[in-house]
Amino acid sequence: MTRVEGQAVVSARGVDAQPAVIGLGLGLNAKLRTEAEARVTMACSGGLEIVVGPESEIDVLGLLEGDTRPFGLRLIDGIAGFLFSSEDGNGVQVRTPSAVAAVRSTEWAMQVESDASAIFTREGTVFVAVDDADAQLGPGEGVDVSPSGEMGSVARWGQARIEEFDVLLGAEW
Repeated sequence: MTRVEGQAVVSARGVDAQPAVIGLGLGLNAKLRTEAEARVTMACSGGLEIVVGPESEIDVLGLLEGDTRPFGLRLIDGIAGFLFSSEDGNGVQVRTPSAVAAVRSTEWAMQVESDASAIFTREGTVFVAVDDADAQLGPGEGVDVSPSGEMGSVARWGQARIEEFDVLLGAEW
């Protein structure tokens, strides 16, 4: 972790929960929970930086099979932003209760509320998949996925909705 604002807790199987602090790493199957008004920024290999917003919960799934597969996370609740500073690395795959998004070398964010997902792309391209549909998002575009997995139409997001993500993710995003 490179930045911790507010209260956040890290836990893993067989290990007592501990406060999130700068320098603490997250291993395979680790869980990070942030409290209200908290944000945690993590630096990952391949130039990936992840900003986890307030009242959020993520699980680290680790590197997926093979060298060409992406790093994996599960966003259980809340919001997370993903920023790539280089084109190196294998990207990231993020699962939510209702959707899966996979990217590399881009800037995007994903929010989960009541098992519904909202995905927004600031730069680059994001691929979103649900059971029976998939979509490609370009810069400024977003899509909503219902708790049952129904994907809405890809749409250009208005400034108010983008600013909502900006406020939740803070200056690091």
